[in-house]
Amino acid sequence: MALGLPVVVATGIFREPWITQWVDQQGEEGLRAWMEHEIKTGIETTGVRAGWIKLRSGDDELSAAQTVLVRAAARAGAATGVVIGSHTVGGRVASRQVDVIEAADYAANRFIWIHAQVEPDFAWNLELARRGAWIEYDGIGDSPVDRVYVDRIQRMWDEGFGDRILLSQDRGWYDPVKPGGGVPKPYTYLTDVFLPKLADAGLTDQQIRQMTVHNPYTAYATDYAAH
Repeated sequence: MALGLPVVVATGIFREPWITQWVDQQGEEGLRAWMEHEIKTGIETTGVRAGWIKLRSGDDELSAAQTVLVRAAARAGAATGVVIGSHTVGGRVASRQVDVIEAADYAANRFIWIHAQVEPDFAWNLELARRGAWIEYDGIGDSPVDRVYVDRIQRMWDEGFGDRILLSQDRGWYDPVKPGGGVPKPYTYLTDVFLPKLADAGLTDQQIRQMTVHNPYTAYATDYAAH
């Protein structure tokens, strides 16, 4: 907290083959209760409460086990108001997750499609935005061509969905075979390099502030008293 930056801890589970036997034993109700406990009370004995739910889907389909996780997350989200983010490559799989969330009486606007830029068909980005989901473009700084991101962001604004965009870097990292883990990637690429490129492309200060201040605040804000 030395920099005054908020850190929002997640609860949640990855996908096969990293789903443990414990997960299978809990079932949907047990997973719902576990996530809700970590959000309302705290993670194990730390006293630190999770502020959102993070999942991971398959690239081409939503398996039966993943469907259970999404449904449990949606029920925990409905009880607490937290947002659900899912590491998802394909638009069809992202859409399927929103189907499950809505069927569990939670809302599409409490879902973040993480890695939305990986889907080659931009129409899926628009489709999920129309349904209310957050469209997160991340890995910024790792792509050799930032223009791909700039183009998608401009098109989202042109279609009226600038208020559904989230930006992220996936920075840091280390190489375990190098002394000290190697040299981590700096966390300043977005602010120092990418945002000026958006400005050069014609996005206004107000639009950039919308994506970097207002959108993330709205996506992750939670009114515990209302749930």
